[in-house]
Amino acid sequence: MKCDDDTDQAFDPDDYTTSDEIERPGDQRFWKWTALGLATIAFAKGMRQPNLWSYTQAQLNYDVGFMRRGLFGWLLGRPLALNHYANFAVLSTVLLLVLYGVLLLLTRTSRLGDLAPPGKLLAVYASSYSVTYFANLNGYLDIPLALLCLGPLFIRRTGLRLMAGLAATIVGILIHEEFFFAFVPLLAVSVAFGATTAQTPTLKRRACAGAILLAALGIALTWYMGRHASISEEQTQQLATLAARTTDRPLHDGVFGVLPRTPKQNLQIMESVWKRPTFIPAQVESFLLFGPTAALLSWATLLMLREWRPQRYRWLYAGTLLATLAPLSLNLVGWDKNRWNQLVCFNAFLMLLFVSRMLAGRPIRLPLKMRRLCLLVMLLNMATGNGLMDDVHIRPFPFMRNPNKPSAPSTISQLNQPRILSGLAPSLHTAEAQTAAVQVHVARELVSGIAKVSVNAHVL
Repeated sequence: MKCDDDTDQAFDPDDYTTSDEIERPGDQRFWKWTALGLATIAFAKGMRQPNLWSYTQAQLNYDVGFMRRGLFGWLLGRPLALNHYANFAVLSTVLLLVLYGVLLLLTRTSRLGDLAPPGKLLAVYASSYSVTYFANLNGYLDIPLALLCLGPLFIRRTGLRLMAGLAATIVGILIHEEFFFAFVPLLAVSVAFGATTAQTPTLKRRACAGAILLAALGIALTWYMGRHASISEEQTQQLATLAARTTDRPLHDGVFGVLPRTPKQNLQIMESVWKRPTFIPAQVESFLLFGPTAALLSWATLLMLREWRPQRYRWLYAGTLLATLAPLSLNLVGWDKNRWNQLVCFNAFLMLLFVSRMLAGRPIRLPLKMRRLCLLVMLLNMATGNGLMDDVHIRPFPFMRNPNKPSAPSTISQLNQPRILSGLAPSLHTAEAQTAAVQVHVARELVSGIAKVSVNAHVL
């Protein structure tokens, strides 16, 4: 005999919630603090001083003529005395911290934790290797480019967001052409999304036209820079000489080697990179570093669009995917694969915040499988630790020791290994390394003396 409340509805495991998975009033606060803690750990894993490549790039300016990547040094180089490494390191670290601060402000204004409670999505990105990688990029122009992209996303009015996006596009491409590939599609999509909130057909058409205008400006300016912003070998040598006279650190020759290169020459170099047998395996490894986080955040964006804009969510999600995957195009023109692919994770989070901020409806409940995947991805993110720039290693907890700093051999059996001596050689300008070298020499002499005494005793 069936009870009156029995139904024939099939059992859906996504609707099943155990007593341990019921959201309690304090869950949102817990996950917000958890996200902050995970972000701090992820940041500490990758934080380092700016390297010589980024320091050299900050010395580029327009002293020998108009060129690519010269705006940053032209605007800030002399006023902030960036030829002194200490000044450059301070500015770079400040910009990095400002980036995290602005991202935190955008997260707060998006109300993502309230609209997709209890806030596990925040913790997913906070723990991601993208946060670690941005810390490792301290000093690179990627940081000011990301800041330029974040600015327009705060603006709710489509027209003003378009104007801010146009200004950011011009400045960003003059700083580095990476901005066109990584962030112009995202800004164009953010303007196109204005059509979904427009009240009249005219405003909808203007939003679409504005997105096309922004994309066209990016294409035109990038094309112009590729055709007319390469300088000659003589100009490059002159710029390198001028920079070397005022800097207090050695400059990276590779930065100057890029300046005379035309887009055609660059693609010829990249063709040889694509043909390497290690190219595909390296891309697969890079996908495993950043793919799970990006996929999970993009899935959450799809659920929000389907809930809040059920009639148009397919077109909106197509734009979201375009903005998210745009940085992958950088693999066609540059070989810093992890540097480009981590931006996929970053853009996926930005689109999630933008949708939550601009198209918010009633709060949605994430499926049980997604909530469990959030925990799994967080664990993977915390365990991720390779592929950083310059082949450096992450800082393990408690983050008090630099794992990339060469150390003196700890046992006499290591003294005869040439790799240790060669590892110390580049750092002999420091007092610590000089002391270590003296200790190695004395120990080797001691071992040699003991061996001679043993041979003489055997002969006797």
